[in-house]
Amino acid sequence: MKTLKKLCLSAFILFASYFSATSQTLATLEDSIQKSQVAIPQLGSTWKDTRIINAQTTKTVDPNVMVFRIEHRFGNMGTSGGGFPTLYGFDVASDIYFSFEFGVTRNLQLSLGRSEQQQLIDISGKYRILTQNTIGMPVSLAFYEDAGITPEANSILYAEAVSPAQHFSDRLSYVSQLLLDRRFSNRISAEVFAGYSHRNYVLSAVNPNNGATDQNGIPFAGGGGRVMLTKHSSIVFDYFYIISPFRTNNNPSYSNAFSIGYEIETGGHVFEINLSNASAINENNIIPYTTDSWSNAAFKLGFSISRAFTL
Repeated sequence: MKTLKKLCLSAFILFASYFSATSQTLATLEDSIQKSQVAIPQLGSTWKDTRIINAQTTKTVDPNVMVFRIEHRFGNMGTSGGGFPTLYGFDVASDIYFSFEFGVTRNLQLSLGRSEQQQLIDISGKYRILTQNTIGMPVSLAFYEDAGITPEANSILYAEAVSPAQHFSDRLSYVSQLLLDRRFSNRISAEVFAGYSHRNYVLSAVNPNNGATDQNGIPFAGGGGRVMLTKHSSIVFDYFYIISPFRTNNNPSYSNAFSIGYEIETGGHVFEINLSNASAINENNIIPYTTDSWSNAAFKLGFSISRAFTL
């Protein structure tokens, strides 16, 4: 009987020891998995800012945080309307843009902005649908929607029209985009996007080379990337490919916007200096109105500064 009790006690001790060791192993494994899943943080990892240069990123502003952004683009640096007479574009402001971006939830931000070009006031929202993770989710995906209004319709929208009937809805424009990106390594991130730009009112214009007329809706696609040089600085670039027969081989020569820049993070600021052939900064104006080309040395110097504030 005593021998049986000793065997039962020994078996109990052995089982308890095994259970304790197994529990610790499982806890360690679970902790390891959790750490590996956030090895690439879910915010601010793929990109340092909510924009690359002209293109949006999948990054959204943190909840209870406001980001103030100001961007400036000078005139052409090259011989096409630039050169020494305009101090290589420094005498000219092609566009000035400022905005307030608010983090509503972990994946949702709302923004309010104003562009000097077309006097455009825009309201936008971005929602991150998927977030890249080291286990289970290889990419990030976001949806972006922007609605703009041009206040001074007489002098801008109808400049070349003859006695047009003017309506409030004529001054509205929209941009919808899907953005897909991935951080491939500690240094390299890349993004592709596709979208649709719509203007409620367009002038009746014809491309003399192919007979195509300007359209209200313009599909577009593009991409961008970041190559980190140090922990706080990067080379960034983005490109818009406009799908529009009216803009193909047209005069003035419409162009696709390509931009390249140097980005640096300093404290709560992200500062960027860039070169772009797009005179506008907001997508509502970039997509339908980019006419300058890198091949004609019609590129412009610009910069942006964004600053985060906790609300």
